[in-house]
Amino acid sequence: MSSKERSLLIPSLVYLGATILIGIPAIIASLSVLTHLSGVVLNTVGVEQIPPVGGILLLAVSVLIGLQLAVEAAAVQLGGIEALGRGSPRATLARYGFLTLCVFIALAAVTWAGLSAVVGGYGWSIIVLGLLVGCAGFIVLYRSTHAFLTGFRGSEV
Repeated sequence: MSSKERSLLIPSLVYLGATILIGIPAIIASLSVLTHLSGVVLNTVGVEQIPPVGGILLLAVSVLIGLQLAVEAAAVQLGGIEALGRGSPRATLARYGFLTLCVFIALAAVTWAGLSAVVGGYGWSIIVLGLLVGCAGFIVLYRSTHAFLTGFRGSEV
């Protein structure tokens, strides 16, 4: 294998892994959220079902969100956090905001899932495991938010 092929192999595998591990779950999550929200909006107007064109549009937007998140995650994995700083200041701010929002939602979902297992009335093993997962998610969420705000305040000087 030549050095050029080897140099393309690692980024390709990183992008593939990010698509499988981050992009596909993000597509599914965003599609379910967008479908639910559009269903609520259409029901208030009096339309009972999402039209086929609307469903295709929701799928396209979900795929765009999931793949963009996978590309940004792969760029961070390959180039470090500085990879988010490329482009104009607006694009950089949008990247940071989008990635921060997705991480916050994922951590909040893990915390919610763990704590819901605690109050669900399952066996002791599930309660202890759910409590550990919920506490770990909350601690990571708190510490990362605190570190982000400390770093943000430190960079304003």
